[in-house]
Amino acid sequence: MRTVLIATRTFGKYSQEPVDFLERHGFTVIRAGKEDFYTTLKEVDALIVGIPKITRNMLQGSRVKIIAKHGVGVDNIDVKAATEFGIPVTITYGANSSAVAELVIAFIFALSRRLISTHKEVFEKKSWPNITGIELQNKVLGLLGFGAIAREVSKRACCLGMKVIAHDPYVEDEVIRKSSVEPVEFIELFKTADFVSIHIPLNSGTKNLVGERELNSMKESAFLINTSRGGIVDEIVLGHALKEHWIAGAAVDVFEEEPPNSCSSLFECENLITTSHIGAHTVEAVYRMNMMAAQAVVDFFEGREPFLVVNKEALLK
Repeated sequence: MRTVLIATRTFGKYSQEPVDFLERHGFTVIRAGKEDFYTTLKEVDALIVGIPKITRNMLQGSRVKIIAKHGVGVDNIDVKAATEFGIPVTITYGANSSAVAELVIAFIFALSRRLISTHKEVFEKKSWPNITGIELQNKVLGLLGFGAIAREVSKRACCLGMKVIAHDPYVEDEVIRKSSVEPVEFIELFKTADFVSIHIPLNSGTKNLVGERELNSMKESAFLINTSRGGIVDEIVLGHALKEHWIAGAAVDVFEEEPPNSCSSLFECENLITTSHIGAHTVEAVYRMNMMAAQAVVDFFEGREPFLVVNKEALLK
């Protein structure tokens, strides 16, 4: 009987169905703690993984034949090594698009109406502040990246009467326009938008992509939103930008280090909203990611090409 190591805390959390699905197809489901994760990984046939880092050393000499990422970002997986060892890596593209898009919209409302700071004033300080927000109608939302999540955000923003612009060098301008979104150049996005929302993967080319030049280009009344990966934004520069009011505020669901260091300068910024990487954490999105990851494992071992393999060359080895 083949074995699958589960390295994501939400697999089977809200529904037993994905676990039952694997077991019906002849798999034994195994979970491991941090202390025995490495040794367990060496002895299993498949891995379903969320956030834990999967390195070359972990994969070398292991029995793992496939890695199913419980999500879309593969920056925690050494894909190059996996390819070298003939291990396909799959993602659950689209499973969490609605969930993350809705969090982005929630952040936009929270920032525009200063909901968090107002709540603290009324609920914690028992004061009655006179706080004025802004309306979203005719405001410009800039999307850095135009993949599945950004497209879901654009649909919702258009319904709110916002004008949406986007920059994505990997998506043709005509495709962007078909979504009633205006394609723009990279720096123009930061100069023009009232809200900038980040939707790109973290890799060597995007590390600290949003830094001093970009944040300094934004309007003083503008807001930055990051639900993608923390390392895309230079956190030291962001802290400075918020303290010096280069921008009006920011909302981040992701940090370069998670959990973030409690001494981070970001925690000194009163115009920052933070959450704990919860973008994909809805019951519905978790279920879809569970089932897509499980299906990828089953498909592979039953001789079918899994859906959305990010390193298809591994299938040729």
